[in-house]
Amino acid sequence: TNNTCDDLAQMTSDGKIVLEAFDRICAIGAINNNTIVQDGPLPNLQNEHDLCAKRHCDLLKACGLLEIDHFTTLNNAATLLQKYTEVRDTMRRQAHKSAMTHRQNSFFELLSLAEQDCVTYPVETCTLPTETTSSNHTTTSFDGIKDILSSIQKFVRKYQPKIGSHSFLAGLHKFIHLQLTPKSENRHQRSDPSYVVQWTFRGSVLTEACVPTGVDGDELSYAREALKVLFSFLILNKKDDIEGGSLENASEPMVSFEIHKLVSNATLRRILNVLPNPKDLDARATGSLTVLTSSDNEKVALRENVDGHLDETWSLFHSNFLVDYCTVL
Repeated sequence: TNNTCDDLAQMTSDGKIVLEAFDRICAIGAINNNTIVQDGPLPNLQNEHDLCAKRHCDLLKACGLLEIDHFTTLNNAATLLQKYTEVRDTMRRQAHKSAMTHRQNSFFELLSLAEQDCVTYPVETCTLPTETTSSNHTTTSFDGIKDILSSIQKFVRKYQPKIGSHSFLAGLHKFIHLQLTPKSENRHQRSDPSYVVQWTFRGSVLTEACVPTGVDGDELSYAREALKVLFSFLILNKKDDIEGGSLENASEPMVSFEIHKLVSNATLRRILNVLPNPKDLDARATGSLTVLTSSDNEKVALRENVDGHLDETWSLFHSNFLVDYCTVL
């Protein structure tokens, strides 16, 4: 395993050197073809190429990039440069696709691990009623709810400055807001245990956003932390095939979440208060929202704690007293 990792790191390093060398040659060729020769950049680029050629002579020679003249002054220079450009672009597309596939496969593993580590209810599928109840009361206890809020606050503080997280944060806010505030004019629906909203979005929202640069970066750190937030108060809808998308790209995973059956509306309001206002985000909410309805074959599992009767009583002057009770501020 260590040897494989070392080989991958070496290939990545070599690939970066080769691409930088070719981009440098392209820049030199562009300057040479310009009617107004820029004396500043050209010598610097040539010196950089000469230095790279000394350090990585065998690598550049194997790739045909050792001699700049082959791409700038020879008769077939333009044709050769075009062929190399096409190969470079093809390899970049393949590398990007391979990286996405790797992150998607890793995402399935993260999804499974996150579900095992966090609260899940019920066991079979969250939309089917069951006699099995969760033994984990982190969604109803005072300390458990505080942990949920703390986890979300840490995530927001860390990732809100990165615009790649904004569509996810906006989608999470919209999802919770619709669960608390139905579009229907029926005021009693918000307290109806059978009123359940489902949020469905692409897995790439988590795997392709906020990906760190560099070989040593943990490219799935954002997805891992986002899933931790989601599973702290939501449940995964196992009824859907998460390994196949239903929109334009059928190969891209789609995931669906619902509010955990023991999470009360009071807890959802607290969560909304620690999420950023959508007006402060620079992206639209990701995913789609669906109000689940019972059919002849399936019944939507009721939310068991909408009114908070199972919640542990919060002390009157706890840290979130003003948020929970003050309607003036």
